[in-house]
Amino acid sequence: MRLARARSLAVVLCAALSTGCALLTPVKTDTTTYVLNGIPGDLPRQAAHPETMLVLLPEAAPLYATRRMAYSTQAFQIGYFNESEWALAPAQMIQPLLVETLRSTGYFSEIASSPQPGRHSLTLRTEILELKQDFSSEPAAFRVAMRFSLHRGPTRQLVGTKEVSVSETMRGKTAYAGVIAANLAMEKLLRAFAVFAIGNAN
Repeated sequence: MRLARARSLAVVLCAALSTGCALLTPVKTDTTTYVLNGIPGDLPRQAAHPETMLVLLPEAAPLYATRRMAYSTQAFQIGYFNESEWALAPAQMIQPLLVETLRSTGYFSEIASSPQPGRHSLTLRTEILELKQDFSSEPAAFRVAMRFSLHRGPTRQLVGTKEVSVSETMRGKTAYAGVIAANLAMEKLLRAFAVFAIGNAN
């Protein structure tokens, strides 16, 4: 009788320990990360000029200052994907794209992304105003909007500002379809940005 009772207690104890271990084990979730790397490949080459440009890290509205990937299903609403996210915060991915786009034009003698006092004749400030997958429209679309401000000299005198907004149709209602559309949208936005930068650097 005592032996049977001891065995029963042992079984209950093992079960309790197993449950406890299961509760303490972290829940594993598979998260897929994506990048923004779309750069226009058809930018016309410009004659080289002595202008130098400092491209500052873009500022971002709080909704987009995160690796979380935003979407909306109705007006005035923002949600975030649970299993999909950006590899870096959007500003960190977009800054190198701005630099590479300017280099591709051949117009500027030097382009940098870290401040060097007194070295650059122009400074570029950018703001990310919108960066989301919009499922409230039919078909769904990726929407990106940025504001560019160009400043000259050590006093940072404003010489030009422009807001660019691009909407790119998505081929499906998935995070990955949104990423493909996002890179196509970035190519169009960067093309408009290059025209703005060169036009205001003269």
